[in-house]
Amino acid sequence: MTQRGIHCSQFSKSQDYSKGLSQLNFQYTINSPKETLSVSRIYQLDHLVLTHSIVDRSQGIFTRCCEDHEGYLGLRFIKNGFERHTDGKETSILKDYTIGIFDLRATSHYQRERITEGINLFLQQDFQTEKLLASSKTSRVLAVENGMGRVLLEMIFQIAEQFPLCSEEENRGLLKYFMKLFCDWLTETEPFLDSKNYNELLVIATDFMRKNLRDSNLTIKQTAAHCQTSIRTLQKVFQVADLSFSHYLNDLRLTSAAICLYQTKSPITAIAFQCGFNNSAYFAKRFKEKYHVSPMKYRKKVQTMLKAGEEVGINCPLLAKYLN
Repeated sequence: MTQRGIHCSQFSKSQDYSKGLSQLNFQYTINSPKETLSVSRIYQLDHLVLTHSIVDRSQGIFTRCCEDHEGYLGLRFIKNGFERHTDGKETSILKDYTIGIFDLRATSHYQRERITEGINLFLQQDFQTEKLLASSKTSRVLAVENGMGRVLLEMIFQIAEQFPLCSEEENRGLLKYFMKLFCDWLTETEPFLDSKNYNELLVIATDFMRKNLRDSNLTIKQTAAHCQTSIRTLQKVFQVADLSFSHYLNDLRLTSAAICLYQTKSPITAIAFQCGFNNSAYFAKRFKEKYHVSPMKYRKKVQTMLKAGEEVGINCPLLAKYLN
């Protein structure tokens, strides 16, 4: 049927859904011992196709079947489920809160292992989307359990829900805005999506933080500038490592203070300022929260151990067993 200039089709049977896609130059087969399709919709707007489906365990193939040589990408957004896609060159696993990006010139064999709710967005490659997938790759998978990636995944499901209720102009605007957000986000987060790159970035950032602990006003903005990256990217780098900038910086300060307390005879107040705490009372409070002992008692404990000939690791703070 057509609603407000938009072609919308709804299917209750898998084979009908396959036929609907074939009319749009996409080949999709689905094999299963039982009817697997719970709900499926196909929306077409210009050269863009959006589908939303909930499908049970099944397997088959998917590809674009057309004689023209236009590049097409398939973006698959999985809210919940589990699928394995193989194109003979690469294998991709999509599960809860993941996004797959596929070159639709390759034939993908999929294995769906449980009920899966997903959205497909098929679109022509252009200057904006050509960087979503490197020319040497046929697929990539993005984990988006948290952050902006999750917001974007949930956003496309909201767009799909409202698609038949909006005008052609509204849908065109929504999808244009969505793709700009998606491409901007992916471009900016590229450094941490490759594990080698974000590990290197984390090392550069933490080295800079160690060298500047004395600066009580050290910020993530300054650190990001040193790393030649954006604040949002650096935040994501720490998030991937299951850390946050502020907590890691505070932990660095306290660890450095603990080392100074047993390696030097400097006054505790001086050590606090040296490690970036501009208030000695606050330093003492945070130190006790971390090590369960005051800085003074910590120093006395270590000095007693040293006099008794016990070894204290030169690069680590007081170990928990010494507090027993």
